[in-house]
Amino acid sequence: MAKKPDSFVSYYNQFKNKIYAYFLYRVGFDVKLAEDLTSEAFMKAFKKFEDFDEEKPFQPWIYTICRNHLINHYKLSKREISLDGIEGLAKYADARVEEKFELERVIAIINQMDETDKEVLQLRFVQELTNPEIACLLEKEEGAIRTQISRSLAKLRELLIK
Repeated sequence: MAKKPDSFVSYYNQFKNKIYAYFLYRVGFDVKLAEDLTSEAFMKAFKKFEDFDEEKPFQPWIYTICRNHLINHYKLSKREISLDGIEGLAKYADARVEEKFELERVIAIINQMDETDKEVLQLRFVQELTNPEIACLLEKEEGAIRTQISRSLAKLRELLIK
Protein backbone atom coordinates (compact mmCIF):
# COMPACT_ATOMS: atom_id res chain seq x y z
CA MET A 1 0.00 0.00 0.00
CA ALA A 2 1.50 3.33 -1.07
CA LYS A 3 1.74 6.03 1.54
CA LYS A 4 0.08 9.33 0.89
CA PRO A 5 2.50 12.18 0.06
CA ASP A 6 0.49 14.49 2.31
CA SER A 7 1.38 12.33 5.33
CA PHE A 8 5.06 13.11 4.70
CA VAL A 9 4.20 16.81 4.39
CA SER A 10 2.44 16.58 7.75
CA TYR A 11 5.55 15.06 9.34
CA TYR A 12 7.73 17.64 7.63
CA ASN A 13 5.66 20.52 9.01
CA GLN A 14 5.74 18.99 12.47
CA PHE A 15 9.51 18.36 12.60
CA LYS A 16 11.22 20.85 10.27
CA ASN A 17 12.05 23.34 13.03
CA LYS A 18 13.35 20.67 15.40
CA ILE A 19 15.54 19.17 12.70
CA TYR A 20 16.86 22.60 11.73
CA ALA A 21 17.71 23.30 15.38
CA TYR A 22 19.41 19.91 15.63
CA PHE A 23 21.68 20.75 12.71
CA LEU A 24 22.18 24.37 13.79
CA TYR A 25 23.62 23.32 17.16
CA ARG A 26 25.76 20.61 15.61
CA VAL A 27 27.36 22.88 12.97
CA GLY A 28 28.36 25.73 15.26
CA PHE A 29 25.39 27.96 14.41
CA ASP A 30 26.23 28.11 10.71
CA VAL A 31 22.74 29.04 9.49
CA LYS A 32 23.32 28.32 5.79
CA LEU A 33 24.89 24.94 6.45
CA ALA A 34 22.09 24.01 8.87
CA GLU A 35 19.51 24.96 6.24
CA ASP A 36 21.30 22.89 3.59
CA LEU A 37 21.62 19.85 5.85
CA THR A 38 17.97 20.11 6.88
CA SER A 39 16.85 20.24 3.27
CA GLU A 40 19.10 17.34 2.25
CA ALA A 41 18.01 15.20 5.20
CA PHE A 42 14.32 15.70 4.44
CA MET A 43 14.97 14.84 0.80
CA LYS A 44 16.60 11.59 1.92
CA ALA A 45 13.67 10.92 4.26
CA PHE A 46 11.17 11.59 1.47
CA LYS A 47 12.96 9.14 -0.82
CA LYS A 48 12.93 6.49 1.94
CA PHE A 49 9.42 7.26 3.18
CA GLU A 50 8.05 4.05 1.65
CA ASP A 51 10.32 2.14 4.06
CA PHE A 52 9.01 3.98 7.11
CA ASP A 53 6.86 1.77 9.35
CA GLU A 54 3.94 3.98 10.35
CA GLU A 55 3.32 1.71 13.33
CA LYS A 56 6.47 3.22 14.86
CA PRO A 57 7.09 6.85 15.87
CA PHE A 58 8.38 9.16 13.15
CA GLN A 59 10.72 11.23 15.32
CA PRO A 60 13.39 8.59 16.02
CA TRP A 61 13.27 7.56 12.35
CA ILE A 62 13.90 11.07 11.04
CA TYR A 63 16.56 11.77 13.68
CA THR A 64 18.39 8.61 12.65
CA ILE A 65 18.44 9.85 9.07
CA CYS A 66 19.63 13.29 10.21
CA ARG A 67 22.32 11.88 12.49
CA ASN A 68 23.67 9.65 9.73
CA HIS A 69 23.51 12.53 7.24
CA LEU A 70 25.51 14.74 9.60
CA ILE A 71 28.11 12.01 10.15
CA ASN A 72 28.42 11.59 6.37
CA HIS A 73 28.73 15.35 5.93
CA TYR A 74 31.64 15.52 8.37
CA LYS A 75 33.29 12.44 6.87
CA LEU A 76 33.15 14.03 3.44
CA SER A 77 34.43 17.36 4.68
CA LYS A 78 37.02 15.59 6.88
CA ARG A 79 35.99 17.54 9.95
CA GLU A 80 35.04 16.39 13.40
CA ILE A 81 31.55 16.70 14.77
CA SER A 82 31.57 19.47 17.36
CA LEU A 83 29.28 21.84 19.20
CA ASP A 84 31.77 24.70 18.83
CA GLY A 85 30.55 28.09 17.75
CA ILE A 86 29.60 29.61 21.04
CA GLU A 87 30.45 33.07 19.74
CA GLY A 88 27.36 32.86 17.53
CA LEU A 89 25.16 31.87 20.43
CA ALA A 90 24.66 35.44 21.68
CA LYS A 91 22.63 36.48 18.63
CA TYR A 92 20.21 33.60 19.24
CA ALA A 93 19.71 34.12 22.95
CA ASP A 94 17.23 36.70 24.21
CA ALA A 95 18.18 36.35 27.86
CA ARG A 96 19.93 39.04 29.88
CA VAL A 97 23.69 39.46 29.48
CA GLU A 98 24.46 37.55 32.67
CA GLU A 99 22.35 34.61 31.54
CA LYS A 100 24.11 34.64 28.18
CA PHE A 101 27.49 34.40 29.84
CA GLU A 102 26.31 31.54 32.03
CA LEU A 103 24.83 29.72 29.04
CA GLU A 104 28.06 30.18 27.08
CA ARG A 105 29.99 28.85 30.06
CA VAL A 106 27.76 25.77 30.25
CA ILE A 107 28.08 25.11 26.50
CA ALA A 108 31.85 25.58 26.67
CA ILE A 109 31.99 23.00 29.45
CA ILE A 110 29.74 20.61 27.51
CA ASN A 111 32.14 20.98 24.56
CA GLN A 112 34.93 19.68 26.80
CA MET A 113 32.97 16.51 27.46
CA ASP A 114 33.27 13.42 25.29
CA GLU A 115 31.05 13.02 22.22
CA THR A 116 28.69 10.54 23.91
CA ASP A 117 27.98 12.94 26.78
CA LYS A 118 27.51 15.87 24.40
CA GLU A 119 25.18 13.91 22.17
CA VAL A 120 22.83 12.61 24.86
CA LEU A 121 22.64 16.00 26.58
CA GLN A 122 21.89 17.74 23.30
CA LEU A 123 19.26 15.19 22.25
CA ARG A 124 17.56 15.25 25.66
CA PHE A 125 17.67 18.94 26.56
CA VAL A 126 18.02 20.81 23.28
CA GLN A 127 16.01 18.56 20.98
CA GLU A 128 13.73 17.50 23.86
CA LEU A 129 13.64 13.87 22.80
CA THR A 130 12.34 11.38 25.33
CA ASN A 131 14.56 8.61 26.68
CA PRO A 132 12.77 5.96 24.55
CA GLU A 133 13.26 8.11 21.43
CA ILE A 134 16.95 8.59 22.20
CA ALA A 135 17.30 4.86 22.82
CA CYS A 136 15.72 4.11 19.46
CA LEU A 137 17.90 6.68 17.70
CA LEU A 138 21.16 5.48 19.26
CA GLU A 139 20.12 1.82 19.15
CA LYS A 140 20.58 1.32 22.88
CA GLU A 141 18.39 0.16 25.73
CA GLU A 142 16.27 2.82 27.41
CA GLY A 143 17.88 2.03 30.77
CA ALA A 144 21.33 2.60 29.27
CA ILE A 145 20.21 5.99 27.97
CA ARG A 146 18.74 6.93 31.36
CA THR A 147 22.04 5.97 33.00
CA GLN A 148 24.10 7.83 30.37
CA ILE A 149 22.06 11.01 30.80
CA SER A 150 22.37 10.77 34.57
CA ARG A 151 26.13 10.26 34.37
CA SER A 152 26.52 13.04 31.81
CA LEU A 153 24.60 15.45 34.02
CA ALA A 154 26.73 14.46 37.02
CA LYS A 155 29.89 15.13 34.99
CA LEU A 156 28.46 18.47 33.89
CA ARG A 157 27.61 19.46 37.46
CA GLU A 158 31.09 18.50 38.59
CA LEU A 159 32.69 20.56 35.82
CA LEU A 160 30.45 23.55 36.60
CA ILE A 161 31.57 23.53 40.24
CA LYS A 162 35.26 23.68 39.31
